[in-house]
Amino acid sequence: MGIMTISVRKAVPGDGKAIIECLNDSCNGSCNECVNKYACNNKFFPQDAMFIDKKLSMNNGSTIVALDKDLAVGLALFTVNKFSKTRHRAECGWFVRKSYMKQGIATKLVTALIKEAKKKGLKRLEAESAVGNEASLRLAEKLGFKKEGIKQKALMLDNGKLEDTFILGRIL
Repeated sequence: MGIMTISVRKAVPGDGKAIIECLNDSCNGSCNECVNKYACNNKFFPQDAMFIDKKLSMNNGSTIVALDKDLAVGLALFTVNKFSKTRHRAECGWFVRKSYMKQGIATKLVTALIKEAKKKGLKRLEAESAVGNEASLRLAEKLGFKKEGIKQKALMLDNGKLEDTFILGRIL
């Protein structure tokens, strides 16, 4: 494989199909052998590109997509809380295709997401990460997120096992 040039930009309506394909790349059809045991994207995200495109046109958050030419290889997103007392904060998350992990793409995505959150006037980003998801935790801490607590048995894996998650926060 030659040198990859990954571009990062805000997702727009019309990106829905590419986003679904990216998320489905972690699923091999057998949830017991899923390469991304912490977030089965096949179940979590609707498989309807029109639904994703509609969400991208809404103004309650932002999605950043990483592209290798026209191939979506990762994304980061946040959703703003809608209640008046919590409108200053948003929940966020990120995902990178397995074959593109450990190349700095998640760092680019989350950095762009933080910039977008600041541009929208948000004061705080929040995330959750499974206690065992060391790569995600390293990334979050590198980019200024702090561990604020633990939710016990907060994540149920497909095999029924319950795992704790860290509550992560970053003041903007």
